[in-house]
Amino acid sequence: MKIVNRNKESGGRISSKKNLNIAVFLLFSFFCLLNSAFLSSCAKDKFTSEFLLEGERIRVAILKDVKDLKIGGVGAAKTNGHSLDIKDGVITLDDSGALTINGNKVSGPSIRFFPDNGVIYVNGRPFRGKIEVIKDIKGLLVVNELPVEFYLIGIINNEISSKWPMDAVKAQAVAARTYALYQKKKRAGGVYHVEGTVVSQVYSGRNAEDERSFQAVKETWGEALTFDSELALTVYHSNGGGITEDSRGVWGKDYAYLKSVKSPYDEDAPNCYWVTIVTQESVEAMLRSAGYAVGSVKEIISLYRTVSNRVTRLRIKHTNGDIEMSGEDLRRIIGYEKVKSTMFTVEISGDSFVFKGKGAGHGVGMSQWGAKGMAEKGYTYVDILKHYYPGTRLEKIY
Repeated sequence: MKIVNRNKESGGRISSKKNLNIAVFLLFSFFCLLNSAFLSSCAKDKFTSEFLLEGERIRVAILKDVKDLKIGGVGAAKTNGHSLDIKDGVITLDDSGALTINGNKVSGPSIRFFPDNGVIYVNGRPFRGKIEVIKDIKGLLVVNELPVEFYLIGIINNEISSKWPMDAVKAQAVAARTYALYQKKKRAGGVYHVEGTVVSQVYSGRNAEDERSFQAVKETWGEALTFDSELALTVYHSNGGGITEDSRGVWGKDYAYLKSVKSPYDEDAPNCYWVTIVTQESVEAMLRSAGYAVGSVKEIISLYRTVSNRVTRLRIKHTNGDIEMSGEDLRRIIGYEKVKSTMFTVEISGDSFVFKGKGAGHGVGMSQWGAKGMAEKGYTYVDILKHYYPGTRLEKIY
């Protein structure tokens, strides 16, 4: 602003002193506006503490075998060592199997995208870190590489609710971190370490972040469970139905810290007891779709159960004979949302099969609803982890 000095003969115009005051006021207002904009920007992305960038990084498969996808918020893109001038676009495979972006063929088997402002968009969903789109046998594989701690914040609200007692949320953060690092070590040479679905841990990127998930990750930063100085396989499930299961009972392999333990607070959860009715016709159709040549299904009989009363083996009697399968196989065929666990009984009612059960999930490791119940009773996240993973040690590994 230009300050004009005027003398007393200026016909009552503003004096230089008043003019200077206005200039100072305007400059102050301008800086306040800038500061407000800065704070507003921080409010939109409040989870950017330096600690989140430290530690290890992980590669998460967020999309598999897709035909095309949209990318946005790109700051830089590279393929085969060459830079691409791309800010956003549509990626697909052409008829020859080559990668294309916005219709232009790209040399090389993959494209790496780096965010313009800390976040990159895949089909409109925001993700932190970088995105790599890889040409795969069945389509496009999309991998998000980011710091483990950011990854955890993007998991918690997909696995539980961050509104649960903080010690339950912190127990989830430690279990998820340990599981991720275990898988990273196991698949060190792979294109990705974990998937962003129930196959590994459900991860949806930045949309799932909130203050409480951030707090849980921050307060457990770098903590993981070990057994005999190695990372533990910290699997977990929704609800144990009052008792968890030995790993051998589900996967046929023993882990010293994945043993059956009581989980008394499961019964307070809304999904502890369940009933599912499936028509005989639907059961037959599902079995045929899974490759079983069944006739009319007459009976489903439990043959063997584990110490926690979960079905390990069952027989299906039908007009063309009998077939046997595991309880987990039947869950998969009928649907995990319908047959929520293998802790069930089944009977015939009219033209339908009635499944009555307890719990949800495979039953091994930590029960998430059981952890919530323990936290509500005053147990710490350390207590919870010790209970569900007996014999493990909680260590700060970075």
